[in-house]
Amino acid sequence: MGSKWFRDVAGVLNRLSGLEEQDTVCEIAALFKKVDSNCIENLIRMMRMDFGEASRLIGTHLLRRIVSEALAGITLLKQDMVEGLVQSGRLKDVLSRRSSILLEKGLSIDQAYLGMLEACRISGKSSITFKVKSLTGLLSKASDEEAILIVNILMGRQKPVDDRLILKALDEAFHGSTAGVGMAGEEASLKDIYKVVLQVVKNAGQAESG
Repeated sequence: MGSKWFRDVAGVLNRLSGLEEQDTVCEIAALFKKVDSNCIENLIRMMRMDFGEASRLIGTHLLRRIVSEALAGITLLKQDMVEGLVQSGRLKDVLSRRSSILLEKGLSIDQAYLGMLEACRISGKSSITFKVKSLTGLLSKASDEEAILIVNILMGRQKPVDDRLILKALDEAFHGSTAGVGMAGEEASLKDIYKVVLQVVKNAGQAESG
C-alpha cells in the first residue's frame, strides 16, 4: 500500500517552482508511484488547484482574510501583523510563532484537500467564522512545510501544475499502463484528466497483480 500522507506531497510541490520541466516530471512521477491509489484523485485536484466552483475564491481578499485570521489563531500574533508578514513573504516567521503544533498523526492527503476545499466554500457572511475555525484546526495539525503549501494554495501564490506535465509524469510513473485510455490524444486526455488518471492507475494495479 502506498503513502497517504500530505507531507510527501508538500515536500514535492513546495520545490517545483525552481525546477526545469524534465526534473518536474520526474519529481511528480516519483510522487505518483509513492502515493496510495485511493488518494490519487485528490492529489491531482490539489496539484491543479481545482476546488470546483469554489476555485474562484482562491487568492481573493476574502480568502486572504480567512487565512490571516486562521494563522492568527495558531500564533500569538494579531491578524493585521500576520497579514503584513505574509504579504511581505515572511510566512515562516509567522509559523515560528505558533503556540502549539499537533503532529501526532500528521495530515492525510484527503484531509488536506478537503480542508482547503472547505475554506473555499463560502456561503454567506455567517459561514466565515466557521471557515476560520476549520482552517485554524487544519493549520494547527500541519507541519511548517505543509502549512506553507496550504497557505500558498489558498492565497493563489502556488502555481498550478500544468496538465501536460501531469500526463507526462503519469506516463513515466506507470509506463505500459496507459494503453487504451487516450494518452496519445492529448486534447481528449485533458478534457477529463481525472478519468484518465484513475484508469491508468487501475491498469497499473492490474498489471502488478497479473
